[in-house]
Amino acid sequence: MPSFALFDDVVVARTAAATTGWTSFTNLQTVFDYARGQGRPLFFQPGTYDSSTTTILPSNGGGKPLLARAIPGSVTLRFNGENIFLRIEGQSNVRFQGLVFDGQNRALTDYVAQRQALIAVGAASNGVVFEDCSIVNSPGIGLYVTGLADVLIHTCNFSSHSIGIWSENAKINALRNSLSSMANNGIAIWRSSLTGDSSTVSGNLINGIETAAGGTGQNGNGVSVFRAIGVTITDNKIFNTKYSAVRCNGGGQFVVSNNSIYNAREVAIFIEAPGTGIDLHGAVIANNSLDTVGNGVNVANSGQFSDGTARSVIVEGNRISNVLNNPIPDSGYFPPSTIGNGITIEQDCVISGNIIENASRVGIQAGINTGARDLVVTGNLVMNTPIGIGVSNDAVSGPGRSVVVSGNIVRGASLGGIVPTVFTGTTLDRVGTAEFGNQLATTAGSVTFGHNRYL
Repeated sequence: MPSFALFDDVVVARTAAATTGWTSFTNLQTVFDYARGQGRPLFFQPGTYDSSTTTILPSNGGGKPLLARAIPGSVTLRFNGENIFLRIEGQSNVRFQGLVFDGQNRALTDYVAQRQALIAVGAASNGVVFEDCSIVNSPGIGLYVTGLADVLIHTCNFSSHSIGIWSENAKINALRNSLSSMANNGIAIWRSSLTGDSSTVSGNLINGIETAAGGTGQNGNGVSVFRAIGVTITDNKIFNTKYSAVRCNGGGQFVVSNNSIYNAREVAIFIEAPGTGIDLHGAVIANNSLDTVGNGVNVANSGQFSDGTARSVIVEGNRISNVLNNPIPDSGYFPPSTIGNGITIEQDCVISGNIIENASRVGIQAGINTGARDLVVTGNLVMNTPIGIGVSNDAVSGPGRSVVVSGNIVRGASLGGIVPTVFTGTTLDRVGTAEFGNQLATTAGSVTFGHNRYL
């Protein structure tokens, strides 16, 4: 049975049995409450400590903060109970350093409705920090943050959960963590209404998202953002995702930059407004490197088919290569494949300075049928795609769409350099024989073509 003792300015826990001056404990609750009550940090000597549910609340531990630490990787806190392993509510200034939290894949019950979590932070708990920790092995959420809490997760490892980190109506800074072998999502930042968030996801490695729960995009993503405003997603490496590497649904004011993305089965970076009232306003998608993806960057939805409106987006300076027409036979998914476009935009977007190479269908698609308005496509390099730059035929043949395609270079486009296109329901097809790839200055319908090169 492990034991603890107070030495001057620190409480020490050990796996050895109690001797003179030491007190035995069977549950982490005892030693956490004691360290908090003494107002002293808690240090774990190397070993494994089993425990059932532990809570850090204003009503226990004298309502004081807690610092619990160990030499990184030397201590495992192992869950042997039911419900939830660790619950922090209404208590600020709680910090864990160097600890391994092992859920042992034990069954969990809901912390809140349909949110099963190994560790949960809620009820306005601020200044909560997990640093150099590992949170592993649960059938639910590794770390769930809610209730206006504010949590820093820094240089931690998450492995083998349904969702690694889920922030809902809260704020997180997830910095330089490693997340692997997730069933549904790596990091999720959700809001129950369109509102400010300001979370940051930066410097993380996310590898392996499997989508055990299915769906048509709410699962299977490296980073999933829903109805949150002002989220920054930068400098991450995101590999092997069943749906998207980065998926932003509704909200806006996103910065998605300097990410390295490899092997995203669906869309590498998906910016969308999936339902009525779930609009997306404002995003900068810049300087990302995307390789081996079903689609590169999609800015989707124009408010025409019971969806919302995604608009005011800049897609700039991205490198996109090896865009594949991946089959997606998942229930409810349509069309049944990704088609393989480098960049697709619909409304109020600027596409500039990107390099797209080896896309299966279209390098850059400006507008989807009637979903085409106020689009600028300038200064891009597109190589080795069947269609270099496609422009919605509705814009080419009719007024009121306002599209500019200028200063681009297209090389090696076998079906057309810069041409009108139509979405048939399963793919994008060239319309007619018009070729605007080498026009010096031409207007067709509401589209202006100028100073492009098709080689």
